[in-house]
Amino acid sequence: MNQVEKLISDEIRGLSIYSLDEVLDFIRFIRQKEFKKIKKDVFNSDNLNSELILMYRKELSHLEEEFQNYKELYPREQ
Repeated sequence: MNQVEKLISDEIRGLSIYSLDEVLDFIRFIRQKEFKKIKKDVFNSDNLNSELILMYRKELSHLEEEFQNYKELYPREQ
């Protein structure tokens, strides 16, 4: 628990159930707002396409490294 979380925890201690319910609603509102922002950033088509291209390039590079000298390292038995 970081310092801000501890301060929030200390501040809500002793509040009425009605007030705690309002705090909970506010927390859920903030989480929903953050989720929408993250979702928008992640699924932005330009961003998604860029991420997919980058992932493809990294995977291709990895495969090329994996199979470098493959025939020499693993000759086929005849």
